[in-house]
Amino acid sequence: MTFVGSFQIDPKDYPFKKFIDEQKDLDCDEHRHKIKTVIHIIDKDCKGEEHIYCDKSQRNAEGKFRRPKKLIEAEQRGFKSVAEMVEADKKAEEDKKVQESADLKKQVADLTALVQQLLKK
Repeated sequence: MTFVGSFQIDPKDYPFKKFIDEQKDLDCDEHRHKIKTVIHIIDKDCKGEEHIYCDKSQRNAEGKFRRPKKLIEAEQRGFKSVAEMVEADKKAEEDKKVQESADLKKQVADLTALVQQLLKK
């Protein structure tokens, strides 16, 4: 599960303008298909510069990049990513349901045996 934020960037402040400028000679009908897509994962490709590229809502009071709460929680619990944490939580919930179901079946079996004993008396 990936959380993606979208917001409007002022063209003058576009952080990846240098990648577009490198390929501006290809911006014609004949060569347009050769333009490479600009794909970046900011927290990996721009480590330490996240505050420059992130939305203003992702900044703290000092203007620095504020890491998502879910990511911090995942790291504190020992997971590498939020997706791993969510999957582990789902699996734990399913295991809990299976255990509760097994406990209920055991209780029903015990009660059935008790009723059978009472009927025999």
